[in-house]
Amino acid sequence: MGWLRSGLFRRVALVMGALALIPVAVLSWKIVQSNQDAVQGAVLELHVKLAEKTAEQVEGWVDSVDQRVKVAIVGLKARMDWPDKQELTRALVEAGSGVASVTLLRENGGAILEAFSPVLTGAPTALDPKAARAALRRAITRKGGAEILRGPAGPMLVLHRPIQGGVYARVVVPLRELAERIAAERVGGTGFAVLVDADGRPLSAATTPRGLQLSTLPDWTITRAALGSGGSVGSSEFTDPTGVERVGAYAPIPVLGGAVLVLQSREEAYLAASEARRTAGIAVIVTICISLLASFLLARALTAPLLTLTRAAEAVARGDFQTSVDINTGDELQHLAETFNTMTARLRSYSVLQVDRLIAEQRKTEAIMFSIAEGIVMADREGRVQLANRQAREMFGLAADADIEGRPIAEALPEGLLRDALVAVSKEPGKGFKEADLSDKQTRKFLRVASSSVVTPGRGAELGVVFAIRDVTLERELEMMKDDFLNYITHDLRNPLGSAMGFIDILLKGTAGVLNPDQQTIVSSVRRSTSRLMAMINNILDIAKMESGRAKLQLKTLSLAGVAGRAIDILEQLAKAKKISVHLVAVEEFSIEGDSDMLERVFTNLLGNAIKFAPDGGTITVSITDEGSELKACVEDNGDGIPPEHLQRVFEKFEQVPGQRRGGTGLGLTITRYFVEAHFGRIWVESTPGQGARFYFTIKKGLTLQPDGSVKPAAALV
Repeated sequence: MGWLRSGLFRRVALVMGALALIPVAVLSWKIVQSNQDAVQGAVLELHVKLAEKTAEQVEGWVDSVDQRVKVAIVGLKARMDWPDKQELTRALVEAGSGVASVTLLRENGGAILEAFSPVLTGAPTALDPKAARAALRRAITRKGGAEILRGPAGPMLVLHRPIQGGVYARVVVPLRELAERIAAERVGGTGFAVLVDADGRPLSAATTPRGLQLSTLPDWTITRAALGSGGSVGSSEFTDPTGVERVGAYAPIPVLGGAVLVLQSREEAYLAASEARRTAGIAVIVTICISLLASFLLARALTAPLLTLTRAAEAVARGDFQTSVDINTGDELQHLAETFNTMTARLRSYSVLQVDRLIAEQRKTEAIMFSIAEGIVMADREGRVQLANRQAREMFGLAADADIEGRPIAEALPEGLLRDALVAVSKEPGKGFKEADLSDKQTRKFLRVASSSVVTPGRGAELGVVFAIRDVTLERELEMMKDDFLNYITHDLRNPLGSAMGFIDILLKGTAGVLNPDQQTIVSSVRRSTSRLMAMINNILDIAKMESGRAKLQLKTLSLAGVAGRAIDILEQLAKAKKISVHLVAVEEFSIEGDSDMLERVFTNLLGNAIKFAPDGGTITVSITDEGSELKACVEDNGDGIPPEHLQRVFEKFEQVPGQRRGGTGLGLTITRYFVEAHFGRIWVESTPGQGARFYFTIKKGLTLQPDGSVKPAAALV
C-alpha cells in the first residue's frame, strides 16, 4: 500500500479526478439551472394565465350587470307610465339578479324612485349616505361610471348611468359573493386568488390557506405593482411581511380600478424545480463517486509500476546491483523496466571490475596521507572532522586510534594555540596562514597552519576545508639567527660608521684643510653613501628594538594633522623635483596622545613611498578622519598601484614589489607597521593596478603611560 503515500499517485489521482469531475459538475449545474429556469418560467406563466382568466370572469360579470342596467335605462327613457317605470326598476332587483338596489336620483342627490332586493338583507342601508353622495358627484363629473364603495354590508359595485334631464340611475351590486368565489380558487396547497380594489384592499373576508392575514395586502410589493401596471399583466417573486417567499401574478380590472392577484408560496410553486435539483444532485454524487473510483484505479495503474522502479533505483543507489524489476504492462513502462534491468546488469559487472581498482587507489591514498611529513586534517562544510593523518594526530597529542571522525573541530581536537590557529584559517580558506608557538623552557616549536577549500574536479562544488600543518621550527630558528646576526653586525658597524661620518664632516667643513672641487665632490659622495648606510643600520636596529619590546613610546599630546604637515614639509623638495603636488585634507588638528617622532616617521615613510612610485606631475593626498575610538589617516597616490598578491606582503621585512622601481632596503613599511602597532593601531593597503595605492593606518585614542613604562589604551585600563 506504499503507493497510497506516493505524491505522484496523489497528483495523478487529483488530475484524473479533476478532469472527470469538473465537466460533470459544470454540465450538471447547467442542466439543473436550465431546468429550474424552465420550471420557474412555466409556473409564472401559469399564474399569469390564471389571473388573466379570473380577471376576464370578473369583467364579464360586471359587463352582464351593466348590460341589464343599460336595457332598463332604455326603457326608463321611453314614454311610459310611472307604474311601469316602478315595475321596470323592481325587475332589476328581483331574486336571482344579484342587484341590491336601483335608485333614480336627481343631480342634487334627491331620490325619485327606489327599489330594493327582497332577498338581500340590509339592501336599503348597504351604502353610507355620505359616500353615496360623493360617488354621485364623481359620476356627474364623469357622465356616469362604476366604482367600488364599502358599506355596512361589505364592498359594493356602484354603477351610475345618466337617463335624461339631470336624472341618474344608481345600481348597487354586492361584491362579497363574487370576491369569495374568487378567493375560493386554490393553486396547489398554499396558493390562492384575491380580488382587490383600487386601494389594494381585498374585497373578500374569506380566510386564505394556513390562515394568512391580508390586512397588510395594500403594502405588498406585488399589490403595488398590479395597481401601477398601467393595465398590463405581470408576475414577480417577493417576500411577504411574515418573511415567506412567494410567487405571484396579477391582472388588472380597469372597470373596477382594482386587480386580481394569484399568490403561492415559492417553495410549493417551485417544488418541481427543487425535486429536479435534488434528483440531479443525486445523479451528480453518483457520477462523482464513479469518477473518483475510476481515477483511483487509473492512478494506481499508472503509479504502481513507477513506485516499483523507484524502490529498485533506491536499492541500486545503496549498492545493491542484484535488484531487478518485473513489470508486465505491455507499454512504455514495461520497456522502461527492461531498460532498468539492463542498466543494473551492466552496473553489476562494472562494479565487480572496479572494486579491486578502488581498493588499490584507496590504499595508495592512505599511504600518501600517512607518509608525508605534514599533518593533514580535513573537515566538511559543517566543520566536522572527516580525516586526520598520523602526523596531525601526533601534533595535537592524540592517540593513533582516537575516534575524532564526524565530530566538530572544537570537540575532536584538544584546546590550545594550534586548534585556535586551525579555526582561524578555516574562516577564509586559501587566504594566508597562522603560526602557533608551542615552545616551552626546554624546546622551541613553531607550527604553521594553512587551509584550502576542497572542491570536486570539474564541477567546482565545495566539499569542505583541508588543513596543512607544517613544522617551521627550523625556519624560525634560522630566521632568528639571521636577525641576531644582523643586529650584532649593524650594532658593531654603527660606532665606526659614526666616527667615519664625523671625519667626513670635518673634511667637508675644511677644518683639516680646504678641499679642491674634485675632492669636495668625492667626499660629498662618500658622505651620502655613509648616510644611507647609517639609515639602513638605524632601521635594522629600530626593528630589532620593536621586536624585542625594548622600544618605548614617548607619549605626549600632539596634533596628528600637524605631524602630517611636518612630514610633507620634510619631503617638499623631493616632491617638487618630480613636480608632484601634495595635499593635506583635515578638518581640524585632531589632537591625540602619541609618540611624535614615531608618527612623523610613519608619515615620512608612506609619503616617501608615494613620491617614489607616483608619476611625474602626479598627485598625493594625505587625509585624516575621526572614526570614534580612533583616528584614521590615508596616504593616496596615483601611481601604478600594487598587484593583489603583494598587498599583504609589502609590510614584511625586505619585501619589494617585483617589476617596480627599486630603491631602499625594503624595511620602511616594516618599521611603519611596527610604529603603528605600538600605538595599538593597524595598517593596511588598498590598491587597483593602474589606479594608484591607498595606505591606511589608525591610531587609538586615549593612550596612557603606565608606571612600568608600558602604554595601554584607555579602554584596557582596569
